Amino acid sequence: MDRSTSDLFERLKGQSRAVAYELVEPLTSFLTVARAVTGDLDKVLIMVTITLRSSRHPDFRSGKAFEDGEDAAVPGFGTNVRSVADSTGIPRETVRRKVRELEAMGWVVRDGNTLHYSVEGYEGAAPVREAMLRMYARGYDVIRRVDRGEG
Repeated sequence: MDRSTSDLFERLKGQSRAVAYELVEPLTSFLTVARAVTGDLDKVLIMVTITLRSSRHPDFRSGKAFEDGEDAAVPGFGTNVRSVADSTGIPRETVRRKVRELEAMGWVVRDGNTLHYSVEGYEGAAPVREAMLRMYARGYDVIRRVDRGEG
C-alpha cells in the first residue's frame, strides 16, 4: 500500500520517541567522523555545499583527469564564498577563512573565485562518505519498518 510522504512523516512523528536513538545515533556518528576528518563542522558544511554543486556535473565521477588523478580539481560546477555563505548561513568572513584552511589542507582548489573539490579532498573524505552511507542505510531501515507498521 502506497502512503504519501506527509502520511509517512506523520507516522514517523508519532513514533519519534521509539525511533529517536536509531535515527540520531547514525547522524551523531556521521558528524563525529566528519568533524574528525575535516577539523570542524563549519568545514564539513562547506565541503557538503561544494559537493552539492560538484555532484550535479555530468562528469563528477567520470572525468578522465579525476580518475587518473591528473587534475587537482574534481569535475564540477563549482561555487563561490558568497554562495556558500548565503546557502549555509555561515558568515561570509568565516567561510572565507575556512576555505583558506581547506585550501591549505589541499581539499579545495580555486579557479578564479570558483571553489572546487580537489581530488585529494575527495579521496580524503572517503570515511565521511562511508559514515554518510551508513547513516542513510540505517535511516532507510528504520523508516521502512515504521512504514510497514513494525515500529
